[in-house]
Amino acid sequence: MNTLKPRIASLLQQLNERVFEKEHIVALALLSAVAGESIFLLGPPGVAKSMVGRRLKLAFRNASAFEYLMSRFSTPDEIFGPVSISKLKDEDTYERIVDGYLPSATIAFLDEIWKAGPAIQNALLTIINEKIYRNGQFSIRVPLKGLIAASNELPAQGQGLEALWDRFLLRCLVGGIEDMGEFDRMISSTSRRKPGRRNRPSNVPPGYSGRYRAHRAYPSPHRPGIPSCVQAL
Repeated sequence: MNTLKPRIASLLQQLNERVFEKEHIVALALLSAVAGESIFLLGPPGVAKSMVGRRLKLAFRNASAFEYLMSRFSTPDEIFGPVSISKLKDEDTYERIVDGYLPSATIAFLDEIWKAGPAIQNALLTIINEKIYRNGQFSIRVPLKGLIAASNELPAQGQGLEALWDRFLLRCLVGGIEDMGEFDRMISSTSRRKPGRRNRPSNVPPGYSGRYRAHRAYPSPHRPGIPSCVQAL
């Protein structure tokens, strides 16, 4: 127990690498995944809602992720996998190929969740609540640890979305960056390596143990004054 708190703090520090004013959202997403629950993010476009889902995947070893932008025309095939034509033809069995789709994912991110049709909603209810997906005549246990749903709006009244809304125990409002100092740091960030990795710059000779300065490894392309010009826009 004494080592658990510093390990979680270290994990959050790595997940929040190059994250600006979203640290509490990442922490709540991790908490929901550890508890086996789901989280809903409400906010306008461009406030890094999808980034939270991608970062959460990095918290679990050998995790797989599924990400999809819902629309009113989305079909169950796009979320849960296509029907196996060979099994339908040769074995007269209705079964989906779930590999690479939500039923096989460790972390799932569903954007514009309220636009999902009734067939998708009904399957999601069982997956979120019981971690079970009904694939044809079989019920399979899904490895889902956390589902992150997002939208620019709240569920409409009278559309039968109350049950799905009730499945999200954590509901967070996500906004843009408010602190201009954090905004400057964001647009000046040039590192593209994955969080938690210490990638060696390509110009470092093999076996060299010296420590390169950040401005040598990742030279900033931004000139002084550009952040203030962007802020003025």
